[in-house]
Amino acid sequence: MKRKFFIVAATIISSHLNAQDSSQAKQLDEVVVTANKFPQKLSSTGKVLTVIGRDQLERTTGRTLAQVLNEQAGLIVNGAQSPLGTNQTVYMRGAGSANTLILIDGVPVNDASGISTEFDINHFAIDQIERVEILKGAQSVLYGSDAVAGVINIITRKQDSTKPFGMNSSIAGGSYGTFKGTAGIGAKTKVISYHLQYTRLQSDGFSTAYDEMKNRHFDNDDFKQNTLGLNMTAAVTRNWQLRFSGQYGEYKAGIDDGPMADDKNSRLQNKNLQLTLASVTQFSTGSFHLNFNLNNTERKLDDEKNVPADPNDDDPTHGLYKSNSLFGEAFANFTLGNHTGLLVGTDFRGQRADIATTYGNLGSDSLKSTQVSGYASFFLTGLGGFNAELGARLTHHSVFGSAFTYSFNPSYVINNQVKLFANLASGFRAPSLYNLASEYGNPDLKPETSMSYEGGLQYINTKNTLNLRLTYFNRSIKDVIIFKSLFVAPYGQYANSDKQKDQGFELEATLRPAGKWNITANYSFTDGRVHTISAATAKDTSFYNLYRRPKNAVNAIVGYQAAKKLFTSIGLKWIDKRDDLFYNSASFSTESKTLASYYNLDAYASYQATAFLKLFADLRNITNQQYFDSYGYNSRRFNFMAGVLVNF
Repeated sequence: MKRKFFIVAATIISSHLNAQDSSQAKQLDEVVVTANKFPQKLSSTGKVLTVIGRDQLERTTGRTLAQVLNEQAGLIVNGAQSPLGTNQTVYMRGAGSANTLILIDGVPVNDASGISTEFDINHFAIDQIERVEILKGAQSVLYGSDAVAGVINIITRKQDSTKPFGMNSSIAGGSYGTFKGTAGIGAKTKVISYHLQYTRLQSDGFSTAYDEMKNRHFDNDDFKQNTLGLNMTAAVTRNWQLRFSGQYGEYKAGIDDGPMADDKNSRLQNKNLQLTLASVTQFSTGSFHLNFNLNNTERKLDDEKNVPADPNDDDPTHGLYKSNSLFGEAFANFTLGNHTGLLVGTDFRGQRADIATTYGNLGSDSLKSTQVSGYASFFLTGLGGFNAELGARLTHHSVFGSAFTYSFNPSYVINNQVKLFANLASGFRAPSLYNLASEYGNPDLKPETSMSYEGGLQYINTKNTLNLRLTYFNRSIKDVIIFKSLFVAPYGQYANSDKQKDQGFELEATLRPAGKWNITANYSFTDGRVHTISAATAKDTSFYNLYRRPKNAVNAIVGYQAAKKLFTSIGLKWIDKRDDLFYNSASFSTESKTLASYYNLDAYASYQATAFLKLFADLRNITNQQYFDSYGYNSRRFNFMAGVLVNF
């Protein structure tokens, strides 16, 4: 029987993904979609991909997406332990936050009104996510701009294909006056399925700014959020499916002025609307896909004058940041033979932004750009365990011109236990609209371009009780976009300057010494240097500049099925010392501070009271460590969430 290279039955595969128990599945046999835009086994790709499944997400229902991502190898989410609503800055393998691309169901999302276009992951609720696939390394061939360090694909929750009707709900509360409630409903027939989910999250919070004097009575920064998500799939014909998904989220939060600087009336309000329409047509040798996405964001900042007046407060200030992003994509995959396949596609990206602040306005006439790309990848698979992927993308940007990227990913699987892999790939990041056309803009900016190398091995024993993966990476980025000070108005401008070089390795392990035990652990080492040419000596200089990013990081979770209905776990996170930069308003200068290393010890327990009812308790930082992920800003001391989950 002819061996098929591509798995194209999208609905069948999605049901497999929903039922997959990622903690028990043999990883090389696990089916993923992010590596090459179609479902495939991990054993057939040389790319480095980590899956966070629905079972794992249910064990972290009291946490945020940022907290869950912050426990993965090679990922640091600065702000994950800060009050809800603060900036969640994603650093993958030491790269700047703008170099990690966020996807929703495989579609790129961003905020075109930002200084960089990074998307606010505060908008995602754990309860509305089916699984998360983290793909590391340069992925610009398949996903375009910003996929320099990797991509994080957030796959939204759908109706369980094994149930014609389903309902779920949860309610939880905990430290800092935090409350979380969610409710969902879904159904499935032969023709149509849908899932609707609503989540409410609120907290009294704690002060974002740290009061080093302990006596200035900094106020708590509260948070209120509503999120609504809908997924619908219709089988129009036997071989044609349409899928619609939409998500609306809005939150309000109190914020502070800066490091150790309280503000009792500064607030932000963020809104995001995502609408996606997807079409999948299957044919005998492959499938054809169409994706359309509309992404609207709105950020509003209001900081009124303090009453009574605060001599250190320069308010009032206001800002309204709106953006509109349109994405369209068409791609097809083909089986060319028993061991070969081809993926070809094209996409369009349009961005507009409007910015109105106390200091001036920037309209969409200047803050707009388009990107048009074509890409292709050729695949070899199953050649005595050898697999390879070779791809390229050409992008035309309406402002800076063209960018070309390519990738080559060979791998070799031995006895379905050992996988050797290597990746050579280039990437790029387009300048943001703010970089190009704001009062500090520079229309002559070039895109950041990168070259990445990585290689390693993965081992899984025959009993699936030991899973190890070791990966080394090396990345160089040219034409890094920086803010350059000037002595005349506007006293600064964006420019291309430095070269950034980063390298490191990651060790990940899963150990199941007995049926009731499950141990996962990872260790990451990251080192980076920025290289500049001295204007005075014309010599190349370099210095470590991965601020807020540790060289060494460790995560470990020991899970124990204490009884048939009782699951418990202990987690440990250790972060090495880091350097941070902050602006000292007293000296009017930027200063460097070293942040001490720290650890968090966590505990979790869940009890399956009935087939439909689960109780849980999640205790974090149980030794009450005081630590700082950013200089002058608080992080969570001992805190907990506890509640009940109901699934029908």
